[in-house]
Amino acid sequence: MEKGHPQRGISVYSYEVLLGKTMTLEDCFLEMYDTGATCFELLTSYIENYPNPTTKWVDNYWRLCEKYNLRPAELGHWCENHLHRGPALSDDEIVEQLKQDFRLANLLGFRSLRTKITCVNDLCDPEPGWQRYIEKALPWAEKYDVRMQNEVHGPTTLHTPHIRDEYLDFIRRTGTQHFGFNIDFGTFQTKAAKGLEWMDMGFDDPTLPEEIVEFLPYSWTCHAKFTNMTEDFEETTIPYREVIKQIVDHGWNGNLISEYEGPIRFTAESSPESFGRAMDEIPEQIRRHQIMMRNLLGY
Repeated sequence: MEKGHPQRGISVYSYEVLLGKTMTLEDCFLEMYDTGATCFELLTSYIENYPNPTTKWVDNYWRLCEKYNLRPAELGHWCENHLHRGPALSDDEIVEQLKQDFRLANLLGFRSLRTKITCVNDLCDPEPGWQRYIEKALPWAEKYDVRMQNEVHGPTTLHTPHIRDEYLDFIRRTGTQHFGFNIDFGTFQTKAAKGLEWMDMGFDDPTLPEEIVEFLPYSWTCHAKFTNMTEDFEETTIPYREVIKQIVDHGWNGNLISEYEGPIRFTAESSPESFGRAMDEIPEQIRRHQIMMRNLLGY
């Protein structure tokens, strides 16, 4: 099997604490460009006048992509059936909202979608009935050439029952190429970062690196989650070397999107001092992570 050649990218979500305060969207693009990243993830919440951005906003967005030579990789959006108090949305109402995001993703050049399905507990078990509206949405995803990816995010693992017994079975039953997994590397995390010890993410039963192999055919973009990068360009909580080896050795060519969720992110808004640190530390953590991935991938 030929070695894989994943593309290095960054999620604008990594800069969210600073976005709109000390950084503009263009500042984020410049930072991403300077790291050597080639693609990016955007959330719908960063799109002005979502879900109907103006022509001016769209033109400026494409100007930034061209100026900084960055390719749209994934659009983060939500598939929620409880957007308002009261009765849940009907299946058809949910599908209409999905179609709206499919059109927008197509307009902005995204082929992958990080699709958050309504969950009922901390393990992200999906609310019953999700299969009905996702299956109804598949022809529209095909029309707009987008792939919905449910995020496997700690404490969810690749051996959590609903991942194997519901999502994987759904893909195999329908034979779809338009629903799959965004495998968040937090699912491999073995311990909390210093300063985040309060977070109970089920570190005693993480996904093992080799478990990713079965899911790679159904994944086009992964969140390369990280919480703590050292000055030596090592991530201290996730076995990155082993995970990257698995995806490269098994020929995966998708997008690896740096997503920062470290301590300074969660404390930045609690005090002016913390925010001041975040202005320097968040971009620095992201740069270190991109250097680590470049070292591991060789490009």
